[in-house]
Amino acid sequence: MRGFRNTLKPLNILPPEAEERVHLATLKMLREHGVIFEDPRALDLFRRAGLKVVDSDQRVFFPPEFVEEQIRKAPSQFTIHARNPENDVIIGGDHLVFAPVSGPPFIADREGGRREGTLEDQNNLVRLSEVLNVMHHGCPEVACRDLPIETRHLDMLYWQIRLSSKGMIGDAWSTLRARDHIDMMAILFGGREAILDKPVLTGIINSNSPLRYDSNMAEGLIEYAAAGQVNIITPFIMAGATSPVTLAAAVAQQNAECLSAVVLAQMVRPGAPVIYGSFLTGLEMRTGAPAFGRPESALGILGSAQMARRYNLPCRAGGVLTNSKIPDTQAGQEKMMMLWPIILGGCNYVLQAAGWLDGGLTASFEQMVLDAEMLEMTERFFAGVPVDEESLALDVIAHVGAGGHFLGEEHTRRHFKSEFYFPQLADTEAFDTWVKKGSRDAYVRATDRWKKLLATYEEPKLDQGVDDQLTDFMARRRREIEASLD
Repeated sequence: MRGFRNTLKPLNILPPEAEERVHLATLKMLREHGVIFEDPRALDLFRRAGLKVVDSDQRVFFPPEFVEEQIRKAPSQFTIHARNPENDVIIGGDHLVFAPVSGPPFIADREGGRREGTLEDQNNLVRLSEVLNVMHHGCPEVACRDLPIETRHLDMLYWQIRLSSKGMIGDAWSTLRARDHIDMMAILFGGREAILDKPVLTGIINSNSPLRYDSNMAEGLIEYAAAGQVNIITPFIMAGATSPVTLAAAVAQQNAECLSAVVLAQMVRPGAPVIYGSFLTGLEMRTGAPAFGRPESALGILGSAQMARRYNLPCRAGGVLTNSKIPDTQAGQEKMMMLWPIILGGCNYVLQAAGWLDGGLTASFEQMVLDAEMLEMTERFFAGVPVDEESLALDVIAHVGAGGHFLGEEHTRRHFKSEFYFPQLADTEAFDTWVKKGSRDAYVRATDRWKKLLATYEEPKLDQGVDDQLTDFMARRRREIEASLD
């Protein structure tokens, strides 16, 4: 199994009475204001369940007791399977899973600069993620601009399957794309029946805040739930723009949007796996951009994780995010401001954990390895400070005595590798030595690091029969999609 066990007790940022008020405000919002679902199948499900549906604007109103009944059906913990079982991940409880950057239109590296992403760029990011052990699930994705937009979802997932043995993140944007990706994973795992109760694919479902799911997102959610796959339901709340500016209102609105989609997933298939997602941040009022890595983002993560725990739902944190354009001090500062509340809040799944730059517009090779080193330190942190006779080492202290040193002690040799984390990128040499080696900063060292890691990549073997089925499926679907465009 991949992932970490978070040994910390989750931090509740909201006092019990505040949590209850958010919950009650959520139920009032769902009961009195409702949520728009622009999909006939969704509206039909709600209507048949006896919910009030206003056809004129496709708005659904949710009775509180119905909401609470449905969300209790969602599993609090489940496993997402990979084609290499060693890369399966457990979602929920005290498990913490990191997944790489996904979705930017641009790619960047220090030598090649920033450019539109291509399939080859994505493939190299997938290879890099495969050799980074701290990337537990999912493959990096860029908007491959060298492929036709109507069919590129086929090529993108195919090459992720080919190049990675880790779990997969699929496309949930529309019925067509969702079905194609589910069918491709079904080929890999032996048919749709084989994966119905064994999720192998996650789909990102974003609301159009405030309080609206467009047709593509609703379609994707229904397809994934019906196939037993994981919906990561993630409202994109920007306080001051897509929600009220106050964080209390933003958390409550996000809660309403998320729970309404959880209800829909359970109506499609009771017990369908879902993850309560949060991408809550503030709006940078001076520029109109999302403000990542600010105190508001940190508070949003903590508040969201606390509400997810209230409903016994696994929680996705938005990611280790930054607005910086390059891997610099701003990037490190903002990313660490996002990572600590993820850890302290007890989040379970972190998409965009490594490689994200420029508010999500750019995926960076250097940032991937810099972030990975930061994430690797969490494993040592979770190990904590075990206290026993061996770790207290009173006999060693007595042996060395006052004024001595411990460098040559057997106790030191026995424990230093497990007690200390040894970074591969951070510099600890003397200043003069650093100058003699070219005064190379972290950005330059990161270029060498990702290239060396990429050189160690070995493609995991894919069964030839499965490969043939996948390529046949892609060829057929490409013909069908192209014909529908004529």
